[in-house]
Amino acid sequence: MRKGFISVIILIFVAVLSGCGSKKEAGTSAGSDVKNTDAKTESASKAPSVIKFGVQPSTQPPFIAEELGLFDEIEKKYNTSIEFVKFASGGPENNALAAGEISWAEYGMAPAIVGMDKADGLLTSVDVLNETALIAAPDIASAADLKGKTVGFPGKGSQQYPLMLLALEQAGMKEADINLISMDAGNMTEALKNGQLSAFIAWDPFITTAVKNGTGKTLLSSDQIMPLKDGHYLGEGTVVKRGFAEDYPELTQDMVDALAKANAYIVDHPDEVPAMWNKAVGLDPAVIEYSLQNKMAVYVKNIQPDPASLKAYIDMLNKYEITQISDVDLFLKDHLWSGEYR
Repeated sequence: MRKGFISVIILIFVAVLSGCGSKKEAGTSAGSDVKNTDAKTESASKAPSVIKFGVQPSTQPPFIAEELGLFDEIEKKYNTSIEFVKFASGGPENNALAAGEISWAEYGMAPAIVGMDKADGLLTSVDVLNETALIAAPDIASAADLKGKTVGFPGKGSQQYPLMLLALEQAGMKEADINLISMDAGNMTEALKNGQLSAFIAWDPFITTAVKNGTGKTLLSSDQIMPLKDGHYLGEGTVVKRGFAEDYPELTQDMVDALAKANAYIVDHPDEVPAMWNKAVGLDPAVIEYSLQNKMAVYVKNIQPDPASLKAYIDMLNKYEITQISDVDLFLKDHLWSGEYR
């Protein structure tokens, strides 16, 4: 408002000295300036000073939105700052979301559902498909061969855990038939190489790294274990805290628009994004190129969540007691963001 007040004085002063322009014209010009300034102030008032966005050091779309300058535009419009908070996996990310330490989270679909359920989150997008795989040593021919073997996984808070249970069930086994050990995904390829593991289940770029360097092979992709959307597994999604979306609806819409543009850019410019992820997260561009070419992770322009696919997914999570959502249809109706997809 102070800026608008100063503009009014300057315009009136210039009009009086020059003798040109009526009071009406000066008043109209000054009024327009005040209106524009007020609009800018109003936008700034509709945002927190800092937006904390949970991410993981992988090929996630928010990093591309940042590299494209899409988040810069939002920061300028709302006089805010978007800060990435990095997590190793979905469990700690959900703890931060529930505690209010972050307002946005990009992660695997199982943690996303848990975040919707336990942290009162709204699912704004499903932006990565496939992306998870069961990687095995060269001598393992099928999931059944894993009986009695040691298999690495990121932990029970990850989406890989229920997928592993489903893959075992499809092979006629259960969790007790293997030695399932929790491990940081970044260490799994080396553990497979030195024989500590016979297989591991993780996400990109860790799965692509193991396959590309010859340490392991794709035993089963998540698309093979659980195809849901156009033949693909629901890999990742973005969740926003309900309170944030309700308090800042215009900002939330702009954030979703930015993420949609980032996904579209990934689809349209697969040759450019490896260098962008390398700059943002330090990932090997050659590994990312291999992943995109071999569809280890699949990106889509339509990021709008599909209730039918999500219902089937949540039914699976309920089956393995990852969630206890009694009325899935009602849950989705209440936990899907209701803004526009454009």
